[in-house]
Amino acid sequence: MTNQHEKAIATLNRLIEVCQDGDRGYKNAAEHIEHDEIKTVLYRLSQQRALFQAELKDEVRKLGGNPDESPAEEEGTILGNIHRAWINVKEKLTKNDFDAILEECKRGDKAASLAYEAALKENLPEYIKEILIGQHHLIKGAVTQLHDFQQHPDA
Repeated sequence: MTNQHEKAIATLNRLIEVCQDGDRGYKNAAEHIEHDEIKTVLYRLSQQRALFQAELKDEVRKLGGNPDESPAEEEGTILGNIHRAWINVKEKLTKNDFDAILEECKRGDKAASLAYEAALKENLPEYIKEILIGQHHLIKGAVTQLHDFQQHPDA
């Protein structure tokens, strides 16, 4: 295994954790929000993050890595911020505060977006960058969609 493959595996494993946090965060939010249309969107976003994980795990395996290994703690700050953002979703859920739940979901995805931006600056194979660009675009779209729901919750 080349050094580039090892770095790519570590990067992808970090993003797998990011997607796991998003998957759990969106699922928790969906279970606690009363608005049916938004509940459906939140479940869809949870499933989307699960698909992102599966896609990234496949790429880790293709590179000869183990997708179940935790990433190195060198990116602890980014991962910690993402994890804390999704933990804050749990805290807001207990109050069933519509705007607060959506705001924390947006915050979690904004942190995820930063993790993707950092990954895209790394020396990764082009085909992996294409996958990450596509996922990153969808994450940014989710933030926009949640913002629109906050502006027009009955839409």
